Amino acid sequence: MLLKEISKIDNAKILSRNRYVASHIPEYHFLSRASLRSMLNKYHTVYLKPNNSCQGKGVIRIDRRSKHYLVKPRDRNKTYRLATIDSLMHCIQQEKMKRPYLIQRGIDSYTNKGRLFDIRSHLLRINGNWELGAIIGRVATKRGVTTNAYSGGTPVPIRPLLADHLGLDEKQQEIYIDELTELSLQATKTFGKAFPKWTEFGLDIGIDKKGKLWIYEINIKPGMYVFRKDRPSHQRIMQMKKLKS
Repeated sequence: MLLKEISKIDNAKILSRNRYVASHIPEYHFLSRASLRSMLNKYHTVYLKPNNSCQGKGVIRIDRRSKHYLVKPRDRNKTYRLATIDSLMHCIQQEKMKRPYLIQRGIDSYTNKGRLFDIRSHLLRINGNWELGAIIGRVATKRGVTTNAYSGGTPVPIRPLLADHLGLDEKQQEIYIDELTELSLQATKTFGKAFPKWTEFGLDIGIDKKGKLWIYEINIKPGMYVFRKDRPSHQRIMQMKKLKS
């Protein structure tokens, strides 16, 4: 697989080879009318994503209400309210990028103030072994549907995220950081076996209302921009980059 041939679904299938990691991946399918109907019958929120893009481009969020659906494209400051699957599918075709899409279960990963958040973990292969470089939170804008900087999201160091935005005490913070570290390492080791020459990955992870971790996707060419305001994390990763095998 070349970098220009990124496939979110193929990547998720590789991660799912690890049974532990597979239990932390939200249900996903290629987008079709049938999969759209099925997923919205099962979940109150789903995300539509281009199968081969990055930086949150082309993402569409759909929320199921009692008598209608709300459609929120990331790239437009507009929300559609639609009553049927047919009208919903027509709207999607008008809004989505001209490339294959996947549909993924939405996770209720919210701060105490009701803003979407996720966590980016950055891992590097050092002398053949995977090591965690840093973990950082990302909080979306008030009405944002994604958390990355290209969507207006704000980077938040992991401790303040867990303490101030989620209200966790120090013991709870340690538990989550340990769980995030273990899941990130397991996922990266599994994915790294398929691509032994790659030395750097980023994982986007959410935490639902019950405290379960969910891997949204793995990034095969993670940027450093999200760490720009967290100097210790940024410096640690840059130092580790010098040691990469």
